Amino acid sequence: MDLEEKRRDQRIPLDAVLLPFLGSREEDQACFEYLPLDISLYGVGIVIPQWLVNRERLRKGDLINLNVPFELQGKTFHQGKIVWTRWDDSLQGQVSGLSLEKEMPSDYPLYFAVETSRVIPTSPDVSIEGLLVRVLKDAMLLKKGIAIYFNHLIPYFSRITGYPAKDYTILKEVFLHDIKQRLTANRDKLQELYESFSRSQDSYKDMARHLNLEDLREIIESEIYIEVMKVTFESDAALQYLLAIKQLEKKLYYNYNTIVMIYIESLS
Repeated sequence: MDLEEKRRDQRIPLDAVLLPFLGSREEDQACFEYLPLDISLYGVGIVIPQWLVNRERLRKGDLINLNVPFELQGKTFHQGKIVWTRWDDSLQGQVSGLSLEKEMPSDYPLYFAVETSRVIPTSPDVSIEGLLVRVLKDAMLLKKGIAIYFNHLIPYFSRITGYPAKDYTILKEVFLHDIKQRLTANRDKLQELYESFSRSQDSYKDMARHLNLEDLREIIESEIYIEVMKVTFESDAALQYLLAIKQLEKKLYYNYNTIVMIYIESLS
């Protein structure tokens, strides 16, 4: 019996998850939406259907950050490697099987209990209302930090690249300032959202109904395409700074997925 057959034989379906999460490929930190299908001791199945807005083509061997802690039999995993992938006509999407590679740290505020299909705080002292506001604040601060980081990188890029001053001025005004403006706009939107929810006295079920997850996803997702930046600057030093930004963005994806889990719980 191969790995795919073992996974199918002992799988637990994730019927409660009807909304897409944000995943990322470890190699280039490319972000994409996915739906979890099932999980077992042998791995997790995911699908990227055609109707999702943000899609990536996954390949065998890709290391994938699920950015969601799925708990099964006392173990919580969030990362896996693609061991098989195929197109599924019935689901109209790419279905992939992942071997679970990395256990989630215990300080994550929520996890998805697969066997009960419930979203559970890791601490009984944490209210979901308070957690929703806290996660929105954290997302706002992360986006603010990325915006500040990138703003400092703009003059740094001019020093480490071989572009003539005139060419770099055009590049800065047309390309880099566009990224800066989108970062600033998304930071401001997150701040408005956080301030609105922090003033609310509603339960998390009522609060979640005021969330537009599609709009939130667009705000959360990266404004910086690392493959384009690598071709543009061709600098190892610039790449290291960009990878540091990508680590902050990964935390943003965890925040988004936490909000999705709270939203799912609000529907129960």
